Amino acid sequence: MNHLSTKHLLIAILLAMAWLPVKSQLVLVRQVVASGGGSGTAGGVSFDYTIGETMVTTVSGGIMLSQGFQQPEVLPPVTPGTNPVLDFMLFPNPAVTTVKMQFDLLMNATVVYLIVNTAGQVIYQDIKNFGAGKITIPTPVDKLAAGIYTVILKVNGHVQTEKLIVQ
Repeated sequence: MNHLSTKHLLIAILLAMAWLPVKSQLVLVRQVVASGGGSGTAGGVSFDYTIGETMVTTVSGGIMLSQGFQQPEVLPPVTPGTNPVLDFMLFPNPAVTTVKMQFDLLMNATVVYLIVNTAGQVIYQDIKNFGAGKITIPTPVDKLAAGIYTVILKVNGHVQTEKLIVQ
């Protein structure tokens, strides 16, 4: 009898947990490449569409060239005070000639990025304006001495850092 009530209790707990609200952040990063298309709003729902033709052809050396459809970038609205940068990463790391900084920017913003050595000296600095979307910034590091550096990314008062190893 006790074993049966334990099973019922576990089932009741699992069912109760199924009704708990789940909070997560979904960012869908997409792009549009097509011969035509547009966007519109109907009944409070925004939609985007593309018109075009798919194309696949084989070029010399057996290399296949293809063109298809990609959808527009859809990013969640950003509430004030929210960090507009997601998934900040450096690659390749360790780097020899060039490092690429990549991140998802949730809104149009001015981006300041710096490379700082272990003594705290700014070795490289750049400021650029970007639109919302996946951003990739290639930065040459072949003139830097081998060692460990810190890459600092500043966007709308939010700061993110990553260690960079230069070989």
